[in-house]
Amino acid sequence: MVCQSCGRYLITAKEYMVGPNFGKPRTLPAIFNDTTMIQPTEEQILFIKRLVTTSLDQLIAKDSDIFNIGIEMPQQISPDARLLNRELHETTINHRLAFYLEQNIQETDLEFYNVDIEYNRYYSIQKRLNTVEGQLSVRPDILIHTRINDHVEQQHYLAVEAKKAEITPHDINKIEGFISDPNYLYLFGLTISYCINETNVLANLYYFNGTTIVKEEINRPK
Repeated sequence: MVCQSCGRYLITAKEYMVGPNFGKPRTLPAIFNDTTMIQPTEEQILFIKRLVTTSLDQLIAKDSDIFNIGIEMPQQISPDARLLNRELHETTINHRLAFYLEQNIQETDLEFYNVDIEYNRYYSIQKRLNTVEGQLSVRPDILIHTRINDHVEQQHYLAVEAKKAEITPHDINKIEGFISDPNYLYLFGLTISYCINETNVLANLYYFNGTTIVKEEINRPK
C-alpha cells in the first residue's frame, strides 16, 4: 500500500499478519531503503534533547531513590523470580520517566501525543517490528505517539528502551528498527541505562541524519 500523502510504501495490517512468511525473518522489499526514513530538522533535534534531558533531570531530582536503591532478595529466590523483580522495578522507573515526559510536552506542539509504557499494539493487532534480527514481537518501554490516529504528519515520535542494567545490542536493534521499519518510521529513538554507571544516567539519542542512523550521548549526572 502506498501512502497517498507521502508516497512511501506501507505494509497493511493484512500483509503484516498473514502469508507464508508470517513470523519468520524476511528481507524487506528494495523500496524499503534509507530514503524511507524520516530526517528530523535541527529544531526537532534540539527540542527532543531538551525534552529528554529535562525529564531525566526531574527523575533524578525527585525519584532517585527508586533506581539508586539496591533490592536485597533471599538467595533461594529463583532466577526467574529475580528477573521478574528487576523487570517490575524497571517498569516503576519507566512509569515515572513517562510521567515527566508527558508533563513536559504540554503546551508544546506535541501536547496531543500520547505517552505510553509497554504499549504492544499496532492498531488492533500485536506490535511487530522488522529489524536486522528478523521480525520481532515487541513491547517498547516508553512511546510518544498518537496510538491509532494516522491523520498527523508524524504519527510516531519517540521510542525508548530503558533498563537498570546495560543496554544490549538487541535493545539497540529494536530502537533502530522503530526508526527504519516503514510501518512506524519513528523520528527518534532513545536508550537509557539507569544504574550501570554510579555517577550518570547513560542515555543515547538515535535518529536518521539523511545518510544513516546516528547516535548522540545525552548522559545526565546523578
